Amino acid sequence: MTTAQELKERYDSLYDYMANSKDPKNMKAFGCVMTEIMDWLIQNKPDVAEEMIDQLESIKWKQYLTPKEAQKIIDGMDPKAPWLRDQWKAAMESFGLPLEDAPYYNRCALWVEMNKVYSDAGDVIASLIGKPLSPSDKDIISACYKLALKNLLDKDGVYDIRKYFLW
Repeated sequence: MTTAQELKERYDSLYDYMANSKDPKNMKAFGCVMTEIMDWLIQNKPDVAEEMIDQLESIKWKQYLTPKEAQKIIDGMDPKAPWLRDQWKAAMESFGLPLEDAPYYNRCALWVEMNKVYSDAGDVIASLIGKPLSPSDKDIISACYKLALKNLLDKDGVYDIRKYFLW
């Protein structure tokens, strides 16, 4: 019987071969096998399948976080993040601010980045605006939104939310 370590080594070797190949049939063969695996996961382990699909979503975005990654980051912020996901979403929608902009950033990346801006520089923003710091104030939310976009849409492409928080 093949050991788990041997299977992992064979898989890694085949993945590397496919990833470095210029032949589309290699990607197709790998994709067909991965589709079978994903179909099995969806039927038998939907929570694992959802987490894997969330991770794969990153290929469509320049700035991307999964909901699980975003929540972990928010939970670890110091000072504490001002907006829970539902509070943030409601505030954004009430002020007509878009939650995501494909392919630039998804809603989880924006939620985390706005919380980071508020957490790190909210006092400065409030001082510049001339208002008390409040997570429900439209001007504070707008300023955090604009500064978050400044990072997420970084023209030089240097800022990467995944590297900043996860790597």
